[in-house]
Amino acid sequence: MPILNLKTSEKIKVFGPASLIVREGSLDVLGKRFRVNDRVIVHMYKSYVVHALEDSKIELILGEQASIQPVEPGEPYSEWISRAEEILSVNPEKIIVLGGVDEGKSSYKVLLSNKAVEKGLKPAVIDADVGQADIGPPAFISMSYPDRQVIWLRELKPVAMRFIGDIKPQNYKAKIIAKIGELIDKALKDGRRPVIIDTDGWINDNIAILYKSMMIEELKPDIIVVLGENIHGFFTRYRILGSRIYELRSPSIRRSRNREERRRLRSDKYREFLAEAKTVKIPMDNIIISGTPVFTGIPLDTTPLGELLKSKILYASKTPDTLYIVLESPSRIENAEYLKKIYGLGKFRVYVKGFERDHYVALTDSEGNDYPGVIEKIDYENRLIYVKTLYTDKEFRIIKFSKIKLTKEFTEQLIE
Repeated sequence: MPILNLKTSEKIKVFGPASLIVREGSLDVLGKRFRVNDRVIVHMYKSYVVHALEDSKIELILGEQASIQPVEPGEPYSEWISRAEEILSVNPEKIIVLGGVDEGKSSYKVLLSNKAVEKGLKPAVIDADVGQADIGPPAFISMSYPDRQVIWLRELKPVAMRFIGDIKPQNYKAKIIAKIGELIDKALKDGRRPVIIDTDGWINDNIAILYKSMMIEELKPDIIVVLGENIHGFFTRYRILGSRIYELRSPSIRRSRNREERRRLRSDKYREFLAEAKTVKIPMDNIIISGTPVFTGIPLDTTPLGELLKSKILYASKTPDTLYIVLESPSRIENAEYLKKIYGLGKFRVYVKGFERDHYVALTDSEGNDYPGVIEKIDYENRLIYVKTLYTDKEFRIIKFSKIKLTKEFTEQLIE
C-alpha cells in the first residue's frame, strides 16, 4: 500500500472514495482526532481536509476517481476551526448554519458538534434538509444527540423525527420552521446544549432569503453561521436581536454532487430505514389518515353508489366540493354527472384498488413522534391498512401520506 508522510501542521485535501490508516502520528478531520491504527473513511461523495497534528505516516487506499491535493494557502479550514472555538466559548444555546448547496454547511455542523463533544458538552444536531437528509430519512427533519465525534452526519442515529412529506421545502416553509422549533424545545428540555441546526441549500433567490429570515426570527438563534461569500451581508441585521453573526468562506475546492448523486444518496437513506421493515396491520377505524384527499372526507355508504354507478366500489367519501371513489378494478363510470348533482358536488375523482401501494408515509404515535413507513396495501373489506416499518413496537395514531412513492429499489417517484 502507498504510504504518505506528513509533517506537523501539514494539511492535505482528500477526495473520496478513499481510506486512510494512521500508521504513525495523529490526524485531525473536522475536529475529530485519529490516532495510530485508526481509519479515516472518505465516501465517494465527500472530501475532507486532513490536518497532521504531529509528524505522521498514513497508509492510503484510493478508489476510482479519488484524489489527494495540497491545501491552497487561501483554504478557510484554519478559520473554520478558530471560529468554532470562539462560537462555543460563549456557551450558545442555539446555533443555525446557513448556506447554499455544497457550501460546507453539513461539514461545519459536524465540526461544531465534534468540538462541543471534545469540551464535554451535550450537543443536539438538527438536520432540517428534507431533500438531502443525513441523520434521518428524506422528507423528515431529524435530530441526533451525539455522544462521540464523527466526520459525516450519516454516522449519527436519530432520537426524534418530524415528517414534512416532500423533499422540496418550498411549499412547507412554515411547517418546517414549526417542526424545527418542536425539536429545539425537546433538546433543551432534555438538557442538550448547544442545539446546532443545519438548513437546506435553498438560499439563492428572494423567496429563499425571506424564508431563512423568517426562520431566524422565529427560532431566535444565539449564533448565525453564514457559509459562502455570495450571501454575506444578508443576515447581519439580526445583530439587532442579539444574534452573533459569523460569515465564513466556503472551501475553495470541494466535492460537488450532481442531481443523480443526490438521488442515490436519498435512495441509500430510504433503504437504511425501510429495507428490513416488517409489516404491521393497522385497523382503519383506529387511526387518522392524512395527506391524501380520498380519506380526508366524510365516508359514504358504497352500496347505493355501486348500484347507481354500476361498478364495484370499495370506498367512497366526500369533501365540500369533491366526491372520491375507490374501485375494485378499472371500469367505465356511468351516471357520474347525475351523481354529482345528487351530492351537490362539482368534482368527481376515481381511484383504483392498489393506488396506495408503495406510498411513502409517516406513522405518528400519541406523543407526536413520526416514523417512516411504506404502504403495502389496504384491505377495504376488513378495514385494515398494511404498512411496512422498522418501528413495529409503537402504537400509532396517524398515517401521514407524502408526495412520494418508492420503487422496490428505493428510488423515488414524486406525485403531483
